[in-house]
Amino acid sequence: MLLNKEVIILKNKKIIFIGILFILFIIIGTLNVNAAKELGITGILFKNAEQLKKEFFTSLKNYEFKLTEQSAYEIALWIESNEKHLSASQQNNFTKYSLGEILLVDLGWNNYDREFAYIHPAIVIKETATKIFIVPCSSGTPRKDKNGNIYPEFEIGTTDDGFQRDTVVMLYEAKYIDKNRVISRLGKTSNQFFDKIYNKLFEQIFEPIYYKMKKLENN
Repeated sequence: MLLNKEVIILKNKKIIFIGILFILFIIIGTLNVNAAKELGITGILFKNAEQLKKEFFTSLKNYEFKLTEQSAYEIALWIESNEKHLSASQQNNFTKYSLGEILLVDLGWNNYDREFAYIHPAIVIKETATKIFIVPCSSGTPRKDKNGNIYPEFEIGTTDDGFQRDTVVMLYEAKYIDKNRVISRLGKTSNQFFDKIYNKLFEQIFEPIYYKMKKLENN
């Protein structure tokens, strides 16, 4: 059982973590709106923007050429992801998810090479009305240093932790996604594993605050 001081520290840590995530969420949304205003494109329909249409179809041709170099499997994933986006992008999804729940999510197709894309399991860390903060997972192999130690941005989940099979948790890919990206529910992590992931995320994202909290714990 945790001592009273440890309980207070843990609660404070979670409050700080959730608060900072919420602030980041608000800032990102504000930046997107301001950028649209600065470009002068708010309120203008695409069909009425002739120059933009020319640039769009040129870009589309370039993308079509790029897609022809991909595997048939990747194109099938691209089609599935794109159709899901077209069908649900204008819908508000208020589904409730539990912290620690393991979901199958579509992370989209328009990502850079080193970013996670397409369909992966993910752990729910925090939720708002229409979005969830998740940590994606993979069936791949975690990176290790020359001594064979797993880098801190990875964690291994097992069947004892609530997964269907051994799974690599990609802490450095944590982010907010729209609830419309959720495909299905897969299960839930154990409370112990969720706390482990939560604390490792806190340590990596808010390192200065983490070390201040550690000092409080040791006093």
